[in-house]
Amino acid sequence: MVFQTAREYFQTMNVLKNNHGVKAAILGTLVADASGMGVHWIYSQGKIKQIVQNAGDTAEFLEPDPENYQGVPAFFAHPHRHAGDGSNYSEYIYVLLQAVSEAGFDRATYIRVFQEYFGPGGEYVGYADGPMRETVYNITRLGKEIQQRVLDAETTLPPERLSSAAHYISRYYFEFDREGLKEQVRTPLKLQQWSTQELSEADRLIDAVSGELSGLGPDDDQMPALSRSAVLAHFYEGDELDRMVEQAVRITNNNDAAVVYSQFLAHVMRDLYVQGAGENPAATLYELAVKRLPLLGEKAQQLVRQALDWEGLDIRGATKTFGAACHVDMSVPLVLHILVNTATFREANRMNILASGDNCGRAIMLGPLAGGMYGIGGDRGIPEEWIWRTTMVERIHQTTGGVLLTG
Repeated sequence: MVFQTAREYFQTMNVLKNNHGVKAAILGTLVADASGMGVHWIYSQGKIKQIVQNAGDTAEFLEPDPENYQGVPAFFAHPHRHAGDGSNYSEYIYVLLQAVSEAGFDRATYIRVFQEYFGPGGEYVGYADGPMRETVYNITRLGKEIQQRVLDAETTLPPERLSSAAHYISRYYFEFDREGLKEQVRTPLKLQQWSTQELSEADRLIDAVSGELSGLGPDDDQMPALSRSAVLAHFYEGDELDRMVEQAVRITNNNDAAVVYSQFLAHVMRDLYVQGAGENPAATLYELAVKRLPLLGEKAQQLVRQALDWEGLDIRGATKTFGAACHVDMSVPLVLHILVNTATFREANRMNILASGDNCGRAIMLGPLAGGMYGIGGDRGIPEEWIWRTTMVERIHQTTGGVLLTG
């Protein structure tokens, strides 16, 4: 099916009628990330317990202090950040929301903004994780690859016309979304007196090239992969949700495990948005996770089932069993273990911090799920004062997606 306008495409999507669920999910993610950033990547639960005790039994929104990282397995990654700031993981959400509009997620815009923001000369200052570094590198070399892909495409254009199209498509690719690119490329081609049929063929080449540009990221299974699931679940469902999640994930994490865990989270989030969490959110999450288990491979199903069925909250035992590092096979089961054994956003968030290790990576999953389960405010929801303390919240309100989904 061919759509003439973004609005026409938007009307075919299964967009939810209100943004309450996705708003809580986005804010939950940003709050969970920022609140744990002060002890991010300290791999000692004993050390974190000591830090919390010294802070008057406060685990959230601690100022990052390099001295806290001495003498234990740890990595001090955020020397230029302060209490309330998010980690590098929140920055993925910020970029994502610049590529979201009423027409849903635009992959070409995401790639362009990712390069502009994280790449050389961009605004981002902070720790660059593996997927971020390698994706920026791959995008940088992509200009020549785009030009070659156009030149290698099957087309009705004669060689000199094809060469001209390849030049302008690669020249302007990162400056516009797909429809804007078509309009921009048409201008110089019209000056060359291209026919209507030739211009349409140039549009087709842009669609073809754009559709091949998802697998840019490294073979990496770390938690940034899951950063798009909660937002995409607002716009899409079913097979379309699977397709969009895979395209989005492979931009930064070209890894099968990263894709299936991201699809799993996306479907659970969609279920939460549609049916709500009910009176017992932990029990609801358990049911939804079991329902979506078939999306995962055999190993992942075993890990998730083990985490869900673990009797009682056991942070020390669960981290020893699954691990506290950045990989999805470690983080996803640990997040589910925490969420099915806690009863409020505040409690789940605190347990995630006390679990040590990549608490900010786990926040990319725990935040949207806990936000979707408990909402904003009240006795169980995201504390409103925590939202006010999270500096990224104001920043996302300057993005198109932030205004649309959280405004």
